[in-house]
Amino acid sequence: MALFKGDAIKRVNKLLDKGEKRRTKLQENIEKLQEDVNLLYQAVQDDFNEAILEDKELNKKLQSDLDKVRGELQTTQFQLSQIDAVIQSEMEKQKDAIDEERKDYVKDKGEEFRELFHEMNDLKLAYLNKVIEYTEKKKAYNSNYSRTFRDIEKRVGLTRRDPRDDFKLNLNQRYQMDGHYSPMMYNDELRDALMDGKLTFVTNKNKDTFKK
Repeated sequence: MALFKGDAIKRVNKLLDKGEKRRTKLQENIEKLQEDVNLLYQAVQDDFNEAILEDKELNKKLQSDLDKVRGELQTTQFQLSQIDAVIQSEMEKQKDAIDEERKDYVKDKGEEFRELFHEMNDLKLAYLNKVIEYTEKKKAYNSNYSRTFRDIEKRVGLTRRDPRDDFKLNLNQRYQMDGHYSPMMYNDELRDALMDGKLTFVTNKNKDTFKK
């Protein structure tokens, strides 16, 4: 299934990407500015010490450069502290557009699931009706067999080979069993289909069991 991406989603993803790039750049700038501050601060201290020892004038440009870099550092740190709020503010503007795209997507996919449930329900009803058909045929078979063969098989000493021995449906069976494969649906089959999206090993192995 293709990933749905509307215009609003693209705008927000682009905004988030730009925000992350800007955050990374600001963090890199802060590291560089902090290094510059440390270097200039040390230079100012060295110049101050030298001015005292050598009776020289202070290098005012060093202090000016330090103040300038400190200002840039403070501005950059503030921008970094505000970037999340800026991104959130811009995302808030896209909230309604995103919601509309989400509703369209959900409506479209909801119709697909409704159709799938309709098909599954038809299959379930067909399956249950086949179980009912089996039950009715079994009742008719029991009645006809008893009337036709119950007494005579005892008199002639026949050993019964009943089709019901090969074709039983058992509600008490908890899971599908190899060697006793049944067309009934059991919890292990439903669980694997629903949770793992596949047939159980036993079901897959025996899927052609009742074909002619």
